[in-house]
Formats: sequence, C-alpha cells, structure tokens
Amino acid sequence: MQIAFGSGLFYATPLMDAMGNAIANPTPILLGVMQECGVDVTFDTKELFGGGQFAVDAARGMGKLTGKAKSAQISIAQWNQLIFGQTIVSGQVLVHHETTATPIPETPSITITPPAGGTVTGDLGVRTTGSVPLTRVASSPATGEYTFDLGTLTYTFAAADEDVPVFIDYRYTVATGKSLSIKNLPMGDMPVFQGELYLKYKGKSVYVRVPNFVSNKLGISTKQDDYTIPDFEFTGYEDEFGEVVYWSANE
Repeated sequence: MQIAFGSGLFYATPLMDAMGNAIANPTPILLGVMQECGVDVTFDTKELFGGGQFAVDAARGMGKLTGKAKSAQISIAQWNQLIFGQTIVSGQVLVHHETTATPIPETPSITITPPAGGTVTGDLGVRTTGSVPLTRVASSPATGEYTFDLGTLTYTFAAADEDVPVFIDYRYTVATGKSLSIKNLPMGDMPVFQGELYLKYKGKSVYVRVPNFVSNKLGISTKQDDYTIPDFEFTGYEDEFGEVVYWSANE
C-alpha cells in the first residue's frame, strides 16, 4: 500500500511573461517553507431524467483543473513568476516606526536622518504619548500640529509644544532588496508556468505535473501571534499536445 505524508515540494517553471512572450531560459523555482499544496481535478456531471426521481443516465461534462499552495517564503521573484510576469527592479521601501520619543526642542524643529543612507520619500505621521496623532498642516503650526519639508527632511512644531515627546514615522528607500510595480495590463494578459508537485514517504513517491498553470489568487494575511503565509491559487489548461495533467507513483 502506498500512502503520502507532508506538504511535499512544489516547483514552478515560468514559460511566458504577462505579455505572452516565451521565456528563453526559464529558471525553475522551489516554493520555500511549503505548508500545503494541492492539485484538484473536477468535472461537471450532466444527468438525464425521465418521470422517476432518479436519473436514467449520467454523462461527464466540462472538466476543471486547479491548484493551490501555501508557502511561508517571502520572495518578490517567486510572486512575479507565479502571478505577475512583469519587471523587477533593485531597491526596496522601508518604514521607520519610531519607538523612542524625542522631546520637541526650543527651536522647535527636528531634522530626520534615514538609516543606511536611505532616501526619505514620505511622512507617515507624528504621534505623542498615548499614540495621540498630531495634525499635519501646510505652514505655521499651532499646538498639536506640525509641518514637514521633504527637501530639508525637517519637521516643525508649534513653539508652545516645546518639550512635548513625539514619535516620528516616515517612509524611505534603500538600494538593497527588490521591488515590483504592477501595471494595469489589458484583460487576458498573464504569465504562464509549469507546476510540479513531488511527495516522498516511506521509500515511495508521488509526482504530479501540470504543463500550463495561470494564477488567479495571491493572498497575504497577517496575524498578531503567528507567521504570515502567502496563499496562491492556480488554474490549469492543456498544452500543445492535449495533456492537462501527468501523474506518476509507485503503485
């Protein structure tokens, strides 16, 4: 008897980008820290009824091939190959979330310096004790207000707020990492990849290959006390030889 255990391995090999261009030298990727994976084959059943309560015949109608996977690895390259098929660029966006308060000086202004030589791209608000937000204004801040100058990276407050402890948050970019800006492409444009699922248990294995998969879902949900597990869903269709799915096993 053959049985299987565990989440298995799932490999995705990109075949076409989102514009339908064949990828000349595709690089297979392994979905990292796999949590679960599945390939589902379903069919419509058409029933023929006469005067009785039960069908006198049944026939198979349209079939549907779908896949799903949950992988804990966070990878822009992986998401691009499975979902978007667009262009990855260098650099990433980081957020400075202040946890140590800075008292407003007599001046009263504070100039920020982003970590790692980053470039500030936007203000994300100022809070005081108890997470009470200050209000951003264009100029001449009054009590409980502030201004922000992106050119000088300076936050300016009301003179009356001297010594008030504030927490300053902002957005900045660095040269490391990767980024992917998703463009609104015409309907129908989508990347295509081949999916391969492999399970091995007690010396026996199961292998499933779907020659053409297109993605229809990427979900990311956070939890207060748990890991973030990206969730993928796919739809399969036949290749140029009419194959929709290939199965292999010991028994």
